Amino acid sequence: MQAVIFRVVVLVMLLLPTTTFAKTSLALFNLSPASIDAIGLDGDLLFSMRKELERSQTYQLLSRRQMEEGLYRIGGAQVADTQKIIQYGNGLGVNFILSGSIDIKRATIIVDFKLIDVSNSREAAIWQESFQTQGELVTRAPEIVESLERRIRRALSVQPDIAQASAALTAFTSKAQGEQIVLNWATADIGAVFYYNLYRGESESGPFEFVESTTESQYVDTRIPQSGTFYYRLDIILETGDEMDGGLVSKATIAKAEASADVAAPSILQHQVYVNGVKLDFVPSIANQEKTAAYQVYFREVGGVWAPAVKIEDTGKINYSVSAVNLMEADKSYEFAVTTVTNSGKESAKSPPVMVTSAPIILLNADSEIKTREVTLQWQPAASEYSVRIERRGAGTNDWQTVGEINPGHNGTYLDKQGLEDGLVYEYQVRLFDQLSASAPSNITRKETKKLAAPAEFSVSGGVKSAHLYWQAVKDDDVVGYRIFRTEGELKQDTLLDELADVSGANKTQFIDGVDNGQPLKDGTTYHYLVVALNKFKGVGFVSETRSAQTKPRPDQAQSPALSADNNTIRVSWPPSGEVDIKQYRLYRRWNNQGWQEIAVVPANESAFTDANLKPYAQTSYYVVAEDKDGLRSDPSAFASIASPDEVTLSVAAQGMLRRTDLSWTAHKNIDGYKLYRRVQGVTRWELVTAITTPSITQYSDNDRRNLADGVSYEYAISAVDGDQETQKSNIVTATTKAVPAAPQNFAAASNQVKQVTLTWQPANDADVKGFKIYREDKGKFDLLETLSSRTASRYVDEGSFFSKLDDGQTYRYKILAYNLYDANGVTSPVVEARTKPLPARIEGLSVMESAPNVVLQWQPAPESDIDFYQVYRGSSCGNVRKLAAVSAANYVDTDVSGNRSYCYRVSAVDKDELEGSVSASAEITTAPRAEGN
Repeated sequence: MQAVIFRVVVLVMLLLPTTTFAKTSLALFNLSPASIDAIGLDGDLLFSMRKELERSQTYQLLSRRQMEEGLYRIGGAQVADTQKIIQYGNGLGVNFILSGSIDIKRATIIVDFKLIDVSNSREAAIWQESFQTQGELVTRAPEIVESLERRIRRALSVQPDIAQASAALTAFTSKAQGEQIVLNWATADIGAVFYYNLYRGESESGPFEFVESTTESQYVDTRIPQSGTFYYRLDIILETGDEMDGGLVSKATIAKAEASADVAAPSILQHQVYVNGVKLDFVPSIANQEKTAAYQVYFREVGGVWAPAVKIEDTGKINYSVSAVNLMEADKSYEFAVTTVTNSGKESAKSPPVMVTSAPIILLNADSEIKTREVTLQWQPAASEYSVRIERRGAGTNDWQTVGEINPGHNGTYLDKQGLEDGLVYEYQVRLFDQLSASAPSNITRKETKKLAAPAEFSVSGGVKSAHLYWQAVKDDDVVGYRIFRTEGELKQDTLLDELADVSGANKTQFIDGVDNGQPLKDGTTYHYLVVALNKFKGVGFVSETRSAQTKPRPDQAQSPALSADNNTIRVSWPPSGEVDIKQYRLYRRWNNQGWQEIAVVPANESAFTDANLKPYAQTSYYVVAEDKDGLRSDPSAFASIASPDEVTLSVAAQGMLRRTDLSWTAHKNIDGYKLYRRVQGVTRWELVTAITTPSITQYSDNDRRNLADGVSYEYAISAVDGDQETQKSNIVTATTKAVPAAPQNFAAASNQVKQVTLTWQPANDADVKGFKIYREDKGKFDLLETLSSRTASRYVDEGSFFSKLDDGQTYRYKILAYNLYDANGVTSPVVEARTKPLPARIEGLSVMESAPNVVLQWQPAPESDIDFYQVYRGSSCGNVRKLAAVSAANYVDTDVSGNRSYCYRVSAVDKDELEGSVSASAEITTAPRAEGN
């Protein structure tokens, strides 16, 4: 009967998160993300940790479903606050909760763990782990779980004092009512109660099985298994998390209804025996008058008391199969039977039982030979008809792990080679099992694995950047090589040496640290070593004694050099070293703040060097290193600095050219190029002319026609460029560009030309002259008249424009200048002037008289000598005259006149250039009437 009670208690514990677990109980809360990038990263880690904890079975792990259901029931959540974790942990009924946070910092995953001891309301441990990749969240789960379990064990070993109440119950009664028992109770003044755990047993001393958790002070037990007297006890869980024994036991007797005569039991057709249980195939009885609700399976040791095993519902089928497992003790006989239960609660008598014998008790032994990471197990009886599960744990631990399973047909032996370590004691037990059940474990047997002996006669000697290690080979067939451990500095009792290298070969007996591993040692440093033998699993044996050696020290620091500059060289000298094995000196130099470079190796019998490889204007620094015959070098001397005597010198190669100056400078090394600057003489600010990126170039022609002016003096300077550094400017030179053209020579204007003026000058011989510009005065201002694009032009005729011809007898003023190839105007010539030929003078003294039948005109002759003719005009009125005749003399007889008519006359002079002067004043006349016929 005890086995039944134990099974029920464990089952209820696994289903109800508020119960007190048999093992130390643990819940894993989600890790709070500290940043957006960390959201969801904890999933793989927590999943892998759960798998490890479930595999170890050391702690009772609350499943995610149990945890979520429990938190929902108590109104809790997966939080990070310690006090709330303790509060919710008490509600869940667990001893420990692992919480914390997760973040990503500089591509590293950081997890801050916090282990809460719920039972004692405290933080048990806080620690941090880092992971380089997400894959490590999975692969390192066993390591994290091992660390967690170690901290739980430490917390359990240091428990605070907790006051336990006695006789917490002041009243506890139980009373049978029909086939159920009603319980009532009251508590003393013990503080706020969170809930109660109720247990039931068949004797006052137990054992007791868990019945229910409740927050009320009463409970009705409707799940009484059979008639008889039952005993009850209570545990009280306070809101502080403390659990108290109620201190009182109550009992009640109940008589359940006997089997009903009108309900028939099923018929068991056949059964299949399991390692720890049975499968029953049965058919219901057709004689039952009432509706069947379920079928109850009972079991007992032969001759013992029946106990319920499993109950299944009636589903209307004609046959059923039911399995009842993990109920029996090893190597005992049991009976199993089935009853019919109706909807009204009637139960039939039990069916004829079937007899089942549980699996035998197994006696386990281990082979006496000590092997490297191998253990051979044998057990009796062999029980070859069963599958066998092999379980193992480290001695002194409680964590059993399955390391192997073998199928039926075996010979009762097993070779364990899975995950063993060297020199450890392991405990083993085996179980028989099938797909549904497993036997109780066998006896526990212990077995130790082999650990290789330590190498003997271990010694170490120091050398140049190396240490030579010697040892005696370990005589063991399992040796495959050796592992070297090393540390440096002060050796204390608790100093741990670091793994240095593995040496392959069982007969290998030496190793040169700094040579064989390709990593030279520090000079003048003491190193400490030990060596261990390695087996084929790379497992280490016992360690040798620790041996120490010092490497050869480096030479003393060299002394600072002295510097002097002369003729574009720098002389460096230093005091020679006083050590006897100095081979040479190494000289290092840097320019400005650039890196140091080795520039010379000087024999030990010399202590000076002349440096001709300079950088312009650079602050040049030097230091010296002494090197001995073993190649060991001293610390660098203090450095000395001096300004480089190498300076850039700028010269004017050619000047006086049209917007161009040719420059040249001295050549220099160790630079990337130059920057040439220019400014107008007398101006402060420099302007960059060009950046030259080829350091071999030493000349430049400045022909910047846009920014250079004519006849202007400019100052130039140049600097050297080295990377992003620029030196100071060189010496300043001055150059002057070619002036604008001079005024054209012999500029003249011809007068007395008809409606035009002819201009002449001397052509330009300067090849930089592009042409000439002629200006004419108009209303007191000289405007550009014409631009000539030939420097050989020497004549221009001004005829005015198409719309504005030159006026007759008008004086015009002119000046001229030459302009160069860049259209810059030269010096303007003096002003010249000319007068166009005037019109003939106005005719004066015009008179008319009638000399019938004619009219005679006379006037004063024109004063001009080149008059060609006179133009006579006539009209009937003075406002409307027309040309009448052109005559050469100063008189005219108009023969085409009529009597009694009025006439008006005017006369003008026309010269040989067809210039016509102004008409004279009008002369009017009226002819006399004429006789008819005249």
